[in-house]
Amino acid sequence: MLGKLIKHELRATAHTMLPVLGIMLLVSALANLGARVLNGREVPGVVTVIFTLVVILFVTGLLALGLVTVLLMVQRFRVNLLRDEGYIMHTLPVSVHAHIWSKVIVSTLWYALTGVTVVLSVMLAAMDIDFIRSMGQMLGDLGKLLFEDVRNMELLAEVLALLVLGGLAASLSFDAALSIGHAFASRKMLISVCVFVAMLILGQTAVYFVSETLYRTGLVELMDSHLTGFMQAWRVICAYAAALLTASGAICYGVTAWFLKRRLNLE
Repeated sequence: MLGKLIKHELRATAHTMLPVLGIMLLVSALANLGARVLNGREVPGVVTVIFTLVVILFVTGLLALGLVTVLLMVQRFRVNLLRDEGYIMHTLPVSVHAHIWSKVIVSTLWYALTGVTVVLSVMLAAMDIDFIRSMGQMLGDLGKLLFEDVRNMELLAEVLALLVLGGLAASLSFDAALSIGHAFASRKMLISVCVFVAMLILGQTAVYFVSETLYRTGLVELMDSHLTGFMQAWRVICAYAAALLTASGAICYGVTAWFLKRRLNLE
């Protein structure tokens, strides 16, 4: 049943997300064209204004794309499970856990695709013949670096795993804040925002204490010593980061599930 929920969620969110990501790529291509047209050439004033606006739109869109994705995923969770649609969704023969996982998995997927779109947009806006050659050379060098030493592959896998854990934890934190805020009778979004800010403060405090602990163990000096020392230090940092993300995600998951089961308020 979880697979069907994920499939339904992907279809529902794709109607909004695919056009948003597609528009960002289109604007990137237009920004590339605009930069070429405006580069030291005499062009009519109207053309200059149009392409200048396109470049401004590209920069603004690049900065706002992540926020737009988060807001769309938050709104989807809110409308689908905590507002009027919740009357239908919570009557389905599906557990609360399946609802939560479908939302979290799909949100994390869109966060990843948004990150990829940002990278592609920057590349598309800056693309020319020299850029393509340098990118090809860089990718070739990166491939050689990854395959010449298994430790480099492990390093990449650890980075990707942390990014996935980060996406899951972020999605669960949004869901937990919304679930708490919407358990109240009024000012639900205001309470949700306040809860999320409190969670951010607690999270930053935890990161600070862990960072201080790692610093006092001499981990920084170990990273600066040699490659083997760097890999050992990186493994320790990854372990602590994964533990923090897993713990915060588990707490937010438990809070979300409890509030959806015990304190659900669709009024």
